[in-house]
Amino acid sequence: MKKYLSVKDVIYIQKILIDEFGGIHGIRDLKAIESAVSRPQSGYYKSLIEEAAALMESLAINHCFIDGNKRVSFFSTDVFLRMNGYYISCDPEEANQFYVNNLSSGSFRFEKILRWLKQRIKKIE
Repeated sequence: MKKYLSVKDVIYIQKILIDEFGGIHGIRDLKAIESAVSRPQSGYYKSLIEEAAALMESLAINHCFIDGNKRVSFFSTDVFLRMNGYYISCDPEEANQFYVNNLSSGSFRFEKILRWLKQRIKKIE
């Protein structure tokens, strides 16, 4: 049975990331976090990787937090995958460039994220 992140989990991930890497603590839009966390559980997606792409997209573009939205999106997605036996295998700079380039151009969308994840998801051995 798949395991999913809770709203509380994602808020805690933001706290940890801000404590570790700097920035401003705080929630901008709690309903946006709730929406992002529930999206993978909607029953619409056929696979774990599709659910991960949906989570990644929603957390990045919903601007749920005052600061750290890209970091929260990436790490929450990785935690979600790890809870289910997989992880994202990539260099942190590569992930950062993927986010920055695609968010700035408005092309950080589900299909592109799905293709990117498919090339980088590995099973935990």
